[in-house]
Amino acid sequence: MPRHRPGPEAWAAALLALLVLGLFAPAWSRGLMPFWGDLTYLHLPWQQSSAQVLQAGRLPLWDPFLYFGMPMAANMQRAVFYPGTVFFRLFGSATATALFHGFHYWLAGWLMWLWLRSLRLRPGAALAGAAVFMLGGGLLSRMPFLNHLAVLSLLPALLLFFRRPALLALTLAAAFLAGYPPFLLGGSLLAWAVSAVLARPAGSRGRLAWSCGRIWLAAGVLAAGLAACQLLPGAELLGLSRRGGGMGLEETLRFSYSWRDLAVWVSPLLRAGFDPAVDWTKSSYAGFLGAGLAAWGLWSLGRRRAAGFAALLALVALLILGDATALSRAVWRHCAALRFVRYPGNLAYLGWPLVALLAAAGAQRLKPSWRAPAALLLAGELLCYGVGQAPLAPRGLGADPGPLPAWLRQEGGGLRYLLSPRALESHSGLGVRDWKWRLYGLTNDPYRLRAAGNFGEPLVPLTSYDFMDLLYRQPSAAAAARLLPGAGIAVLLTREPAPATPLLRPAGEVLWHAYGVAGRAAAAWLLGERDGEALPAGLPEARLPAAAGPLSESWLRADRFELSGRGAGWAFVAEPRYPGWKAVLETGGSSRPAQPQPAWGAFQKVRVPPGPWRLRFRYDPASWRAGLLLSGAFLLAFGLYWYNLALLRARAGFASG
Repeated sequence: MPRHRPGPEAWAAALLALLVLGLFAPAWSRGLMPFWGDLTYLHLPWQQSSAQVLQAGRLPLWDPFLYFGMPMAANMQRAVFYPGTVFFRLFGSATATALFHGFHYWLAGWLMWLWLRSLRLRPGAALAGAAVFMLGGGLLSRMPFLNHLAVLSLLPALLLFFRRPALLALTLAAAFLAGYPPFLLGGSLLAWAVSAVLARPAGSRGRLAWSCGRIWLAAGVLAAGLAACQLLPGAELLGLSRRGGGMGLEETLRFSYSWRDLAVWVSPLLRAGFDPAVDWTKSSYAGFLGAGLAAWGLWSLGRRRAAGFAALLALVALLILGDATALSRAVWRHCAALRFVRYPGNLAYLGWPLVALLAAAGAQRLKPSWRAPAALLLAGELLCYGVGQAPLAPRGLGADPGPLPAWLRQEGGGLRYLLSPRALESHSGLGVRDWKWRLYGLTNDPYRLRAAGNFGEPLVPLTSYDFMDLLYRQPSAAAAARLLPGAGIAVLLTREPAPATPLLRPAGEVLWHAYGVAGRAAAAWLLGERDGEALPAGLPEARLPAAAGPLSESWLRADRFELSGRGAGWAFVAEPRYPGWKAVLETGGSSRPAQPQPAWGAFQKVRVPPGPWRLRFRYDPASWRAGLLLSGAFLLAFGLYWYNLALLRARAGFASG
């Protein structure tokens, strides 16, 4: 029986896996892992806390530990439903991060190789393009951004499956669930632009738009249905968040490229003082050999295609220059869609598939015997830049809580703590371990510690963000301390010692200077009829009335809590008033729906009757239920489609046999 020899696809997949291993194995063999930036204080806490909820058998609907409380599943950047996050459900954070990184870098190279091969490029040339895309500065700079990396690794699939509706729909759905929709939208536009440039000239672009437009419409509808469990609650959160109306021009134009930064598209060695880990928004290098091949590939293309790709690259350059030129600034000022893009440097990804394609086209012009060695030499150059580029930390650091969580549990009594805004300015300390221990960003989330002020999450409900901002705008710790007890904040952590005030009591030093609020703090209060009526719906200017009495709040689980009391008036509840929360008032053996009203901007108040009563709150958002129903229906229909297709093919094969 003849042996089956591996084809070029198998050899390419194995070689790309070896390149990924060469990128990560040196650090892993020394007991280290990438650990810096957003990976430390956003993405790992997101994945760890989501895994805890799912492993406990609960739905990840609400997170009471961040920004006073906010939706969990609706937060698109968490990527709760993205299949690639399964590593974090099965392994510890260090192993899961390594597997997530390794798989997605390999996937990016493999999909790029398949797309380039579909353009009839030779295996060695396709390998050169895959190496540029997979190991270039662009994708390596996204190592701390798990959602960025996941979406970008799927961009070649949009090109590969451009005319295959079922596979295109799966790609669109997976890329949306991966957690960064702006990259998906830009990648889709790029796929159309590249396909238009590659189309044959004789009237084919019109036919392409008509035929592929129908394919993309069908794929888009199917993808929206498959991802509805994330799409519907995510759209609701986006509309209610501080990013719902876009960002100001000054915020969007931060981290623009300069003319000198464009040299980094060739090599990081061409920019003095360039640090890819710090200057990640400007890291897009293809290597000297990769850039040379890309230039040759552009030159060797036909006039029409060369002009088309040159125009696309010029457009990318115009966008990433941002604030550097009058023309690019005018584009950012007058294009409303760009108000939802954070940083011009974030649009550099639009050029990476173009450079990879052109590098492959340049390698195609080499002698057949030179293509594979040139691709390996290019991969070696990029590995030299990439190995050791990421700041590293011991693998066990992710499981090391440090002293602060245990202290906060004891001192805070289950209530919230607040890091002062000046605490967030601290950059000195004991290095990466100190950074991990100080609970920056969202790092409190896996420890189930309730925070009133976090940073880094873009989709914070606007009312909660405004209340946090109100606390941070106070002229002193004493001024902020007037509002802390009413908002359920029992502990304040500061970088420097706070001036003496009767509203705060020193509680020692645990990485920060710690202070407890004087008197009682609570997340729910009973107010008299007149005081409750006077409680403002907007942001407060004064503390709660002195006659307010604290109520006991009991969380049954992350999406349900209750409180009880006695006496008529108003129950002020310092929990966010967000769509999907339902309140039931129980009195005298009967119950009826309660109608919470806004109070203190972010929170709510409920009128309560004389005698004993109980308020039960449950988070059950209609957007989640509708999205889950749609996703289930579309997934079932999609499964039946593939089953019937496979059955028909099997019957046809049997009949022909």
